[in-house]
Amino acid sequence: MNKNYKEIRKISARTLRQLCVDNDWYIMGDNDEYEHLLFDLAEHKENLSTADIIEIAADIMEHSELSSDCTIENIAFEVARIATTHFIEA
Repeated sequence: MNKNYKEIRKISARTLRQLCVDNDWYIMGDNDEYEHLLFDLAEHKENLSTADIIEIAADIMEHSELSSDCTIENIAFEVARIATTHFIEA
């Protein structure tokens, strides 16, 4: 089997929204900022890279009241955890 495959990660706006609700995140953002997070940074991305996940986590941090022990790595882990992974032939 000599085929090459590529891993694709995606996050739906609905799933990211639920993650924010479940964790009381993004309570300081307005509607435009929230839409930017859900759609521009997440759902409309063709393939989420590590940098994209960190960008989403940073945006969540910027618009949330977080405890002092909540780090960008914690949030990035949760964002990556909800991503769906697909494999396609390259």
